[in-house]
Amino acid sequence: MQGAPRGFRPPDGARAPSAARDDARTPSAARPGESGPLILQSTTVEPSTSLWEQVFPATTWASVLGGRTVTVTVEGGRATLLGARDGQRTELGRITAGRRAVSLAELEQDWLWVEPDGGGVDSVTWSIEADLALPPVTVVVPTYRREQDAVAQVRRFTQMGVVDAVVVIDQAGTLESHGDFQRLLAQQETIHLVTQPNLGGSGGYARGMHEASQNPASAVLFSDDDAVISEESLRRMLTYQSLAGRPTIVGTPLFSSQEPSRLITHTEAVEPGVFQWKAADRVRGSVDLAGTTPADWTFLSQRVMANYTGWWGTLFPPGTAAELGLPVPLFLKWDDAEYGLRATARGYDHAVLPGTAVHHPPWNAYRTQMTWTARVLHRNRLAIAAAYGAGRGVIGSSLIHQLKHILAGHLLTAELWEEGIAAFRAGPDWLGSDLQHARTDGAQVVADWYERWGAAPELTPTHASPLPLVPALLRALVRLVRRDGPPRVVLAVPADAVHWRTTLGADAVVVTEAQGAPLSGFMVSGSASRRALARTLRSHAAMAWRWAALRRRYHRALPRHTTAERWTELFTAPPDDETTGTR
Repeated sequence: MQGAPRGFRPPDGARAPSAARDDARTPSAARPGESGPLILQSTTVEPSTSLWEQVFPATTWASVLGGRTVTVTVEGGRATLLGARDGQRTELGRITAGRRAVSLAELEQDWLWVEPDGGGVDSVTWSIEADLALPPVTVVVPTYRREQDAVAQVRRFTQMGVVDAVVVIDQAGTLESHGDFQRLLAQQETIHLVTQPNLGGSGGYARGMHEASQNPASAVLFSDDDAVISEESLRRMLTYQSLAGRPTIVGTPLFSSQEPSRLITHTEAVEPGVFQWKAADRVRGSVDLAGTTPADWTFLSQRVMANYTGWWGTLFPPGTAAELGLPVPLFLKWDDAEYGLRATARGYDHAVLPGTAVHHPPWNAYRTQMTWTARVLHRNRLAIAAAYGAGRGVIGSSLIHQLKHILAGHLLTAELWEEGIAAFRAGPDWLGSDLQHARTDGAQVVADWYERWGAAPELTPTHASPLPLVPALLRALVRLVRRDGPPRVVLAVPADAVHWRTTLGADAVVVTEAQGAPLSGFMVSGSASRRALARTLRSHAAMAWRWAALRRRYHRALPRHTTAERWTELFTAPPDDETTGTR
């Protein structure tokens, strides 16, 4: 386990190591003096079962098993054991009598899996001899005006044997009178419903973490209301975590619910130089695993240690919140990354377990960067970077991306980022105080921008996207000095493909749905580009000048906002009438 990445200086409240770990963190023996088979992975093999679910990630499990012997049990037919290391597939021999003992130290394979000999195989199980009882799981599910998603999600979790309780944080107040949810609530005593104003993702998870602490012996799973995880994935995560010799936060790879075989992201880490989350492995963009084998999965090998996991599916060991506190009140984005950095500084490991999966509707840069969310995303990134002592490289990164936004015509994104920078530069007093109106604040920036610059008229695309790089860049630079005129180059770009490179050089962009139907659009004027350029140069120069002072202020402020006492004030604050708009 490495400490915090080089260049990070955790806030004071996160720096001191614990004097002692909570006893609940170490699973107790189920049968003192006895040993029995502990199932690491168990897969029922059906036509719909993917190889991702069946394969045994030997290198990952070896980190908690050491050189222990693992037994693979095959039912329903004969099979051959296969392995892959560094992209090389190796046949390791037949599995006789339905079982085979495998020494992880001797085989030294990245991946192990079985291939049926002729007929099919009904199930594949990987186990060890161990005396270990798994703790129960409390699941935290924040939700906001997605009643049917919440009902389906809670129903799934209440049917899982490893789940002891489900805490639902309703931030819209609509579930209490929802018929389907009320019937489910009446049938299941394990459901705990909490209603509160919309405090964003951090507010939902903070409340769930606070409520889950009433059962200190439980591990705690964080799950979005539309993120689907199987009981087998959850049990594997819980088993891995319980076997770890150190407190370990376990995450899960993220897959698309629209394309179930498409891996969106695997292991990530916050990079200290620019303070942005990036792949900790070699995954670059989403990858479709259909038709591949573990010999093709060399891109999953880690380059650096993970220092956080995404809260679409993260499992905390028992006692984590009692030791580390609650999230930073950021409304949206960066709460999970900051908590991971805090945990890393306190000696926690982070692991994303291959063979597990959360399926979630995918998001794209257009819906993230060209809506109100861009303001809070960038503000929060700067705030956490400052609190953790990041250097001015984060300012350089921000400026480079702003120049890309401006040249590519993403002027609304540039405006939202500038408003985020302005809020950050004003100091940390906004922490927690804006939770109930952060959404409307961002929406007002969008409304003001459209009122000033107008919406794009209906246009017919004239060129394919993207334009050749050099001509596109020249057109973007010339636009900064020429007078505004009618659009000559109009590009149609699918929402999933909107990126600075795909819109560079356009005078107007028509954003389309995947099927090609127009979704929205934007004009790119020279006067708006010049204004955005001047503003961003001024703001980044001012930010660089005051960076040392801002780091000190955020560094001191952050720990005060992660306590149960501070969050209780936010939970009990009267609702803000401005937050009653629909999603």
